[in-house]
Amino acid sequence: MKRNIYIISIIFGFFVTLISINKSSASCSITGGVIDNGFLTDAGNNYSCFTAPDLYEIVAYEMYLCSSAPTAPNVTTAADLTNCTKVWENTSGNTISITQGGSFDMSGSISRPANGTYTHGVMLLNNTFGITISAQFSASMTGSDGTTGAYCASKEVDTTFRAQPEGGSIIPSGGTSTCADSAPTAGKTTETLLTFDFSAFNATAVANNINGTNSDVTGYLIDSNSMLASEGSDVNQLLGVVSFDPSITFTDNTTSLDMSMNVGEGMTLGNNGSNQLFIGSGPFQSLISVD
Repeated sequence: MKRNIYIISIIFGFFVTLISINKSSASCSITGGVIDNGFLTDAGNNYSCFTAPDLYEIVAYEMYLCSSAPTAPNVTTAADLTNCTKVWENTSGNTISITQGGSFDMSGSISRPANGTYTHGVMLLNNTFGITISAQFSASMTGSDGTTGAYCASKEVDTTFRAQPEGGSIIPSGGTSTCADSAPTAGKTTETLLTFDFSAFNATAVANNINGTNSDVTGYLIDSNSMLASEGSDVNQLLGVVSFDPSITFTDNTTSLDMSMNVGEGMTLGNNGSNQLFIGSGPFQSLISVD
């Protein structure tokens, strides 16, 4: 029986586009597997919505449990993880390919923490994410490559979300989506995150009360020395810190630690400013339980 379930929620509500778009506040409306295209004109939700991609890809390196809040990194000092225990590691980076409700491989070294109560979790990730989707919409759409049709898919392209003062986002000609009258073959859109804010470089993001769980999450873009990045060109990885509510407790009866991913809102669909479909990353949750 699951005795404690808690959530490490690293939020990736980043919209890689040539114009500033804030995080969407709504899930996409879907009926019978068909996505309502009303988000294209929904100003109240920033002309965008969240839904599940066919495949969501992240690269993870380390995961920790902490008995108290770790000290945040700054531009001269790495995060202080003295009160944390590393429970999983893959020094080369474990590529996790996630489908909603599917299984995935978490290869690496796993360590059981000492008995005790843990109030925070930490996860170290690559700052690049992959999204693959092919979907039907309620009406004809225009892809960012100019194609049209009620069926749209992600394209095999690499994009970069970069602050405007540092040159702005990088999206290849033709953008991230293509549409047709029948389902096109989907490619993987790969998104590299170099800031949390388009208008100015920002290496820190905070999300409170994630999904009503009372858990708070802070994300830090860090450099190759694990210090807070001072500009986009310094960004090397993403460090996520979450507070647990309730805390998780390990006892002599705890025998396993399981992790699953919720990517039900792991993709952003949006209007790129020209009534064309933009496809980008959205938030995911890492669900961890102990037996």
